[in-house]
Amino acid sequence: MQSLNPWKHTILTLSLTSLGLASFVPSHFRFKASTHRLYTRDGEAWPYGVIGDSWGSGVSYNTDVLYDDNKDDCLRTKESHGPQMEADQNWVGHDPSGLRDAACSGSQLGDIVKGQHQMGKVGDGPAVVVMTSGGNNAGFGHIVDVCIYHSDPTHNYGNPYWSDKDGSGDCAKALAGATEYITNPDKMPYDLTKTLDDLFDDPASKNPDFLLYLTGYAQFFGTDYDPWCDSEYWSIPTINPFNSDPYLSKSLRQAFNDRVAAVNKLYKSTAESDKYKAKVRFVDIDSHFSGHRFCEPGSNYNEQINKDTHFDKVYLWNLNYPWQITGQGAPSAAAAAGNVSAQEAQAAFNGGGVTAWSSGEGGNKPENGWRLRPFHPRYTGYTAIKEAIFAQLKTDGLPKAQSASPTVTCHHAGDPDNTCAAIANSKGWCDCGDDKKYINRPSGEPCAWTTLPATTSFDCAAPPSPATPTPTPSPNLNSPDCTTCTTNLGASNCGPTDNQCLVDQCKSDTSCQACKIDCSTFGS
Repeated sequence: MQSLNPWKHTILTLSLTSLGLASFVPSHFRFKASTHRLYTRDGEAWPYGVIGDSWGSGVSYNTDVLYDDNKDDCLRTKESHGPQMEADQNWVGHDPSGLRDAACSGSQLGDIVKGQHQMGKVGDGPAVVVMTSGGNNAGFGHIVDVCIYHSDPTHNYGNPYWSDKDGSGDCAKALAGATEYITNPDKMPYDLTKTLDDLFDDPASKNPDFLLYLTGYAQFFGTDYDPWCDSEYWSIPTINPFNSDPYLSKSLRQAFNDRVAAVNKLYKSTAESDKYKAKVRFVDIDSHFSGHRFCEPGSNYNEQINKDTHFDKVYLWNLNYPWQITGQGAPSAAAAAGNVSAQEAQAAFNGGGVTAWSSGEGGNKPENGWRLRPFHPRYTGYTAIKEAIFAQLKTDGLPKAQSASPTVTCHHAGDPDNTCAAIANSKGWCDCGDDKKYINRPSGEPCAWTTLPATTSFDCAAPPSPATPTPTPSPNLNSPDCTTCTTNLGASNCGPTDNQCLVDQCKSDTSCQACKIDCSTFGS
């Protein structure tokens, strides 16, 4: 969409100084210590902590999604990966994790052990702590503001990135500052290692089985850099005649992604270093956002401003608002709920007098969450992060993370590709992760799933109505493979009563496998 005449009387008053991530702070570890204790759940549970910034806590944007009533002004949300992990049914015995969520919107690396002392709020001796922090130190929120949204309609932001030849604009300066902070050994690398050293000195990490899972961030823009987005912009209407539209050029999108990738690279190399590799794991969440970032090929404007109501297109929040137009009623329930873009407001009220978006109470309050959530994961994004973390827990062999039964994918006979058409009275089947299919869902039961991919909690250990198995053909004992297998087993060093030895040798013998002989028969 094109900008309208900046001298028109359309004014947007908005405060985004803490847009999702805190503003860029050149000095290290500027923070305000929290004086509140965290809400913790009761009951038997596996101790599991979450620490870090708003990518760890999420950003609550109304009271319905608040995780803990915002007791210490951290905007933790039920939609974030911690609460989703707590509710996940893949824990052994379906026992939940004992979540202690200490992550806090706006926090920095210095708040992990110092400042807010988040490690002091994850309980006594947690087995696992997941940490996402550093984006605020690198100034990501400030970059989003000065490069994309231009929250102050009176401020001169200088040349937008796409036309800034000498690097004098606010956007270019902010990006350069982030690069210098991320790559200078005396800055982010030092801050990260200092934080980790302090963390492992903290009493909360003294569980002998303690592991820290360090996540990075997801790149914000599609890495194919499709040119369709070059002419898009999401800035707030301005009355400053010196501002130009900050188009989402390929160079700007790549600059954003490069900074995120640099942070991820630093975190991965630190976690895998000899100093930390025994106790720290890096979780790559970035790949789980592939195809669901801003400006992906084949995407469109409505998807960019979160009008994909199932949250399945773009996993990140953009800046859209609850209806707060002075003297104007909301034109629809969707607008009242918070689905109006800056450009739509500008077009609707151009020339219609002063338009004011109330800045409200400000700060880390749910009513201010719509300003703070842009460039943070939506519910589906946090689901992707949860799955990345869970996969790493399983890879590391943590006993509580070993699922009691495989994930089940169910299909309707009339909807084999899980397009989730409204199909009733259809039989189907379930794939139970063991190379077998089980008939399921008798005629008369309608489609019960609403998400993609379609998954349920059927127990593979006792599947209903198993399909008739295909008979296994008997091996041809006169074949060359079976003859070689027999010869090899006859020449084995197994003892005369050591049947298990024969079973193991049979299973490892390539000729026996080609013969398709049932090795278990040697165990009886």
